[in-house]
Amino acid sequence: MKKIFIIIFFNIIYMNLYSNGIPLSTVSDTNTYHYMKGRQMINVNFSSGYAGFLTGFLNAVTYDYEVITNFAKLNLNLLIPGISKYLHNMNFKGSMWYIPNVAYTYLHHTNLGFEFSMGVQSMSFNLTAPSSKIGGILDENTTDVPYGDSTFESSYTYIPITLGVKLFTGKSRRMVNAFRIGFEPVVYSLKTKNAINGETTEKTYRNFNMYISYELGWSIELFPTREWPVKPYLDISLFEIGYYVKSSAHILYGDTRNAFLSFGAGTTLVDLPVPSIYEAPYLPYIFGIRFILLPRIGFSMRF
Repeated sequence: MKKIFIIIFFNIIYMNLYSNGIPLSTVSDTNTYHYMKGRQMINVNFSSGYAGFLTGFLNAVTYDYEVITNFAKLNLNLLIPGISKYLHNMNFKGSMWYIPNVAYTYLHHTNLGFEFSMGVQSMSFNLTAPSSKIGGILDENTTDVPYGDSTFESSYTYIPITLGVKLFTGKSRRMVNAFRIGFEPVVYSLKTKNAINGETTEKTYRNFNMYISYELGWSIELFPTREWPVKPYLDISLFEIGYYVKSSAHILYGDTRNAFLSFGAGTTLVDLPVPSIYEAPYLPYIFGIRFILLPRIGFSMRF
């Protein structure tokens, strides 16, 4: 008898939750799964994340260093001594591509949803020291460049997969507080050629990240007075902050650093302040922080 009362009690709570649930987004009464009406959302995020920001920023700085740094009041010589010398004697190009992050959200109640999402981000960088310019960055012990151009090519591809909970708060439940667990397979490749000693390297690496995060944003219904089968929303987030429980960023950094030093052997590039993980033990902690401004700019369809 006690078990029966417990079952009845939880069923009453369950039915009460749904009786006070969100307004239906479809007027159809022929839907076989009528209890699902209005409780599902497909979210598409057009933000390119780190890939778009890093490639855009680095391309802008290397294309017109003086204009960008003067406009932003930056003195990059403090970070990279003699940076103008390297920019004048080397060519840089960054590119990226991405598949917008797509999420499915099931709205359990008016202010509670469960989310699954997935996307792809990829960025590539090409750094070349042409044989006609490399003389400007050779070290004092190097006089001959017998192997043409020196090149450094790298590509990094991330596949973020997340599971999360969304809490809708504020007026008309427009504010979205998202708590997520992220799983992020990473594939990156590094390819170098040194024109001074003829050494070439080419390696591909695979690794994995795991993080927890919080995202603050808004989901604004575009036509709140319309009762349509599918309702459109505008999504925008202010920031995402989190921590990598398992991070491979320090490994990626170390591999990239080693490839860069191989590329720069025989030039003053090897004198740049690029510390190893052992020389800067604080780096893994810095790499463990996840922080993104405007991580979400997109739309949602609720049905």
